[in-house]
Amino acid sequence: MKKVLLALLLTAFPTQGWAAGCGCGSISAMLTATKTQTIQAVNAYTAAEAQAIRSEILLAAQNIIGTLKAESATIVRALVALKESNAASIKGQAVAGEAMKTEDMYGKAAQPAGLCGTSALGAGIQLGAQAGQEVHATMREKQLAYANTAGVKPVEFLNRVLAEDHPTEKETLDALFPLQDTLTEDQVAQAHESVKTLANPRPLPVLTDEQKNTPAGQTYTAARKIHEGRMAAVTESLNNHVVYHAPTLPEDVTTWAQNQWSEAGGSGTPPGIVDGKLSESGLYKLLSQMRVGNPNWFAQIATATDAGLLREMVVMQAFQMELTRKNTELLDRLIVIASLDYLTRMEGTTGKDMDDLYTRMVGAQQ
Repeated sequence: MKKVLLALLLTAFPTQGWAAGCGCGSISAMLTATKTQTIQAVNAYTAAEAQAIRSEILLAAQNIIGTLKAESATIVRALVALKESNAASIKGQAVAGEAMKTEDMYGKAAQPAGLCGTSALGAGIQLGAQAGQEVHATMREKQLAYANTAGVKPVEFLNRVLAEDHPTEKETLDALFPLQDTLTEDQVAQAHESVKTLANPRPLPVLTDEQKNTPAGQTYTAARKIHEGRMAAVTESLNNHVVYHAPTLPEDVTTWAQNQWSEAGGSGTPPGIVDGKLSESGLYKLLSQMRVGNPNWFAQIATATDAGLLREMVVMQAFQMELTRKNTELLDRLIVIASLDYLTRMEGTTGKDMDDLYTRMVGAQQ
């Protein structure tokens, strides 16, 4: 800076001026001019320096601003990308959560044992009940006709039991207590004959109209009606037992049972199915064996979801409710049979005593 000022002074005051000398006024004018020139030169230099500094500052500021803009844009893009990534992640988690929820509610682990095809099972059970009623009605009709046929001699009933086509002891046992819980068509017929033989082997003779008109005939007819009524009531329970084991369920139920047995890991013929047919007793045996008799069922229960366990409980409770209904029906029949048995015993004991007392009373009055 000092060098610059010295140069300016030399320029402003040439050597000729210093050497020639001058007056005071001339010197003052020269100093003023020199001062002015110096100030102008300094101002010009300062302005140039300031302009250069401003240019550098402006350039630096522009560079900083450009850098900030670039970095800001990068940060904004990063934030947008992070936001989109978080949104995608949250959405993915929501989708995954819904998928897991759907799997828990409707997946394989949420399905009870034997659920597939249960609509056909429900309809088949209804059809089976109707078929069972028809079998029951047919047996009842034939038994009443067998016990009330007029003109049949006692020897004819004896010949029926001794005939070769009458069920043997083993056939009777197999027909009443089938090992596979389901009877064949032939065994149903054998069970019917066995019931007639065991319940009413020799029905009491039916009187003719002429015989019924006598006092003795009327007494016998009344006693016979009471006897045969009691026999028919007890026979109904035997008929109900046969129907329970008769192959009354339709083919759809049998197909369902075979499929469920295979899916449960079973091999061969499912329990309760005989000659491709299934009885009501066989169905309940199969439903039980598919669970308590199936190791795979216990593994399925161990890995089932809450929804699966609840559905399994609902299915089992539905069948349990039906079994409870059937047990109630059997208890109702047992009550009737027990009551009839008690009344018959009373008739053989206190009934005779009362008849004797009545006879004595009448004789004493005469």
